[in-house]
Amino acid sequence: MTVAEHAVNPEEVMAYLDGELPAERAAVVHAHMTSCDACQRLAGELRGVSREVTRWSVEDAPAAFTAPLRPPSDVRSMRWFRFGWRPAVLAPAAGVAALAVFLTFAVHTRFPAPRQSVVALPVEEASARRRGDNTVDRLDARGREGGEGTRGALTAEPSKGPMVTRTVTLRIVAKDFDSARPAVDRILRDVSGFVGQISASAARGSARSLTATLRVPADRLDAALAALKGLGQVVEESQGGDDVTEQAVDLDARLTNARNTEKRLTDVLQHRTGKVGDVLEVEREIARVRGEIERMDAERTNLARRVAYATVTLEILEERKADLDLGPLPVSRQFRNAIVDGFRGAFESGLGVALLAARVGPALLLWGMVLAWPVWLLRRRYRGSLRG
Repeated sequence: MTVAEHAVNPEEVMAYLDGELPAERAAVVHAHMTSCDACQRLAGELRGVSREVTRWSVEDAPAAFTAPLRPPSDVRSMRWFRFGWRPAVLAPAAGVAALAVFLTFAVHTRFPAPRQSVVALPVEEASARRRGDNTVDRLDARGREGGEGTRGALTAEPSKGPMVTRTVTLRIVAKDFDSARPAVDRILRDVSGFVGQISASAARGSARSLTATLRVPADRLDAALAALKGLGQVVEESQGGDDVTEQAVDLDARLTNARNTEKRLTDVLQHRTGKVGDVLEVEREIARVRGEIERMDAERTNLARRVAYATVTLEILEERKADLDLGPLPVSRQFRNAIVDGFRGAFESGLGVALLAARVGPALLLWGMVLAWPVWLLRRRYRGSLRG
């Protein structure tokens, strides 16, 4: 068994049996021990040593070791009384200690301590133990820093070849504009494409035009362009490509890390029986990670769709032919309409004057009657002054 395959060292097994591991790490060690025969044998040996130490008890000193009370002046006799019984007591303890040292040495020889585990997190574990058993902070740090520390273990398999999004702009002057739209639909059916957006304009006095955004499978793009160019004369064409391989790989890595973080948080929620506040904090963290996973999953799907389908911006113009356009109505009808419009204008103007007189006439009559007497007096005085 190599070091990379055996991620649990003997010290962690001993700490697990003593109940000194955090809850999430204890769950990992327990899951590992259920499938590892070597760790199960090690646990059995350690439990056996523990049972031997538990059953061992200090026996009473023999009666021969019991000395009568000596006077304080007899220092040598008192010293023998204090230290004479210790060899009999320490001998079994020394044997048990030697057995424990032998087992530890054998375990280290069989399972050398790994220099680096599969998921390299020694700095995180040390800092987490210094902070205390804060599960959410430690797992959140693993999820955010996993892109750097665990990129080798958690990144997705790179894509086969580059991922390129292709865009094409095509401007065509069609000889037969009426058959252009059905021809575009037929070409899309042949290449299994679809229309993203389409609009047509037919302004009076100008050539008709059709603008469409087409989505064509990338592997059928050349065939679609060849068919579209057959609709008329190509007056403008441009093609472009954007390599999104690095973006796709980064999204895959972040998705994998986020899913592993969600799995670890779910395991913590299932196996940890802590305070209500800790449980709620883990649930909030799971909801946040789930939202990030859904957002990145949608972004990855959209990116894959952009790679699979090229975008073609198509503009079809009608080949305009200048002609004498007198309008949709005949000349006689236009003259008749003009005469009718003239009579209508004259009648409307006369009616407007009559309505104005009817609207302001009473007011003018009233003020004329009010001002007639003062005006007559002023005029009479003026004439008298001229005669004098």
